[in-house]
Amino acid sequence: MTRRNPSAILSSGATALAVGLGVLAMVLLYAPIAGLAVLSFSARPLTGIPWPLTGDWYGSLFVGNNANWLGPLGTSVAIGLIVSLAATVVALVIGRALPVMRRRGSMLATYLSVLILPGILVGIAVLIFYRGLLGVRTGFWSVVLVHFIWALPFALLCILLVAVRFDRRLLDAARDLGANRYRQFVDIELPLLMPGISASAFFSFLLSFNELPRTLYARGGTITLPYYIWTASSSHSSQVSLIYALSALIMIVSFLVTLIAMRVLMRSD
Repeated sequence: MTRRNPSAILSSGATALAVGLGVLAMVLLYAPIAGLAVLSFSARPLTGIPWPLTGDWYGSLFVGNNANWLGPLGTSVAIGLIVSLAATVVALVIGRALPVMRRRGSMLATYLSVLILPGILVGIAVLIFYRGLLGVRTGFWSVVLVHFIWALPFALLCILLVAVRFDRRLLDAARDLGANRYRQFVDIELPLLMPGISASAFFSFLLSFNELPRTLYARGGTITLPYYIWTASSSHSSQVSLIYALSALIMIVSFLVTLIAMRVLMRSD
């Protein structure tokens, strides 16, 4: 009888444990999402029973007062696009310079430190500083600001993943061939950094579009889609059942957009 190597047994056991924990994590993550999608087709979703099935909730989303979510949707899209553009441009400027800077480790830690700050704390700080000290009214642009603060570190990481692998000798070669600084950037740097730029723009928009804690204190009278869903789901109005269909619709669209974006990023890479 062949004896099995103890190290091989331990290795197979560790692999099985890792796979089991991964499956458990996926179940805990996707089970509530799948349950929400199923309940969006239930005639009585508040009971938690997915029967009888109906598609009326989806049709009701675009009728009368039930379509009030379209305004917050437009607001969230507009804010997300502004944040995506601003965070990507700033991250590109910083990401190109950071790899060649001295003490870049401390600089990077400074830029990324906002990730450990609670979102509510950032929202309160913006509220106190701009409205309390400067007297600036909170609203659309204060929401843009807190979303930009939140998205910039992630955008910078996306850029740095590509920028740190960039061979700057290519710029020296282009300079020797007579290319000016603009042509060096457009013809050499930009194409090679495009995967990071695309990822930065996509994730910045996604982070802004789904942001709620920082928005609560900086929104003023601005209503974003996450805030609208949060208030509607916590109320006892007739729109609570519609939130299931709206959330499922947003989830499906976000999933499709993510697949398309990842496809584009893979092709760019």
